[in-house]
Amino acid sequence: MPDSEEYGILVHCFDKNRSTKVCIHVQEYLGSVFLNIREFYRDRASGEWRPSRRGVTVPPDLYPELLHGVVSAADALGLDPDSTE
Repeated sequence: MPDSEEYGILVHCFDKNRSTKVCIHVQEYLGSVFLNIREFYRDRASGEWRPSRRGVTVPPDLYPELLHGVVSAADALGLDPDSTE
């Protein structure tokens, strides 16, 4: 499951489609903490959620840049970045 502790602390997860989720985890690796944004897919054989290779790992010092980019993208699309709908 994408909320398993083996992937770190689950911050947010949403369905991309029926068989894919996008999940954001705070994860520690080799003593450093990272923000991991990754697609998870449902394994057809086992039915379990597995991490895909599609994703990005962001170090904390680049988080402000990521946030700025997401807010700018919301503005460009005419969306309210504070809305969850």
